[in-house]
Amino acid sequence: MRIWVVTLILLSVVVSTGCGGGGQGAPSNNPLSGNWQITLERHVNPVPPLIFTGFMLEDNNSFTGSLILGSNCQGVGPVTGTLSGTNVSLTINEFGEEISLQGTSSPMAGEFSNLAGGCTAYANTGTWSAAQVQPLTGSFHGTFTSTLNNPTLNVTGTLTQGPNTGLSTATLSGAIQTTGPPSFCSYLPPAAISGLISGTTVALGLYGQNGIEITQLGQIGQINNPQVVASPGVCATGSSCLLVTADGKSLTGNYTLPETSAACFPDRGTLQITFP
Repeated sequence: MRIWVVTLILLSVVVSTGCGGGGQGAPSNNPLSGNWQITLERHVNPVPPLIFTGFMLEDNNSFTGSLILGSNCQGVGPVTGTLSGTNVSLTINEFGEEISLQGTSSPMAGEFSNLAGGCTAYANTGTWSAAQVQPLTGSFHGTFTSTLNNPTLNVTGTLTQGPNTGLSTATLSGAIQTTGPPSFCSYLPPAAISGLISGTTVALGLYGQNGIEITQLGQIGQINNPQVVASPGVCATGSSCLLVTADGKSLTGNYTLPETSAACFPDRGTLQITFP
């Protein structure tokens, strides 16, 4: 009888431990940690909006991180804040000039204000919203479609996003290769990928097996620049632009590939990459 009692006690401990959470599948206690794109629309002159990109870390309802300040104020500035229930308070520091954001956590949106300072000639008020960009990680397939009537390149590969350390960017690494029969011009041999992500902006360097760079795709921190991006989320034709959707499932932009031989002139076009 004692053996059965001991056995039942042990089984109860095992079951309660298994149901108690804390395993790999447990949800994050800091759901607002991650890659963010924050958009500010001023009450006066709302177009173009001001866009800040970077990473935030949440710990015990407090935020720290770094944001690329965009065209309004070139450089990187710290962001700090607090979460109280569903109320969010953030402060973006632009080299001593502070932008105060007050709002809610779901959705991440609200009102902002700032005084005149080194980055802004006038005091501003307006509305803000923020989109959390999911990690750009996994296997992918896609196409490089030439605008010079060259054959379309079908590609596959993998990409892995590095950890969130509270900096304005996170690293990207992976590999890419073309699929299907070889084309007359071998514009894109098997290549290693090394890059960065901030908000929805992505920059990737493709490197051949000899370690020499093949091409650069996209730019970081240029989403407010009308010469690079026509509007948020849209790459201007011919610009050095590569953008990912907030769900981390689709990467679109433009590319250029160098001359590979006397018969293979430089190529350019648009690219579309999908993560299933």
